Amino acid sequence: MSDKLEELEAELARIAQLDLAEQPAAFASLREKLEAQLNSASDEAAEQ
Repeated sequence: MSDKLEELEAELARIAQLDLAEQPAAFASLREKLEAQLNSASDEAAEQ
């Protein structure tokens, strides 16, 4: 779990360094990635 948190913190730090014009697309990409991970975890839990 802490690895995922550290990965998220690193990604947020990377996004913070981007130009303001690039940040919305980067946040959208991160959101899609997190939603996919959440859906995957939810599917795995439902299978058990």
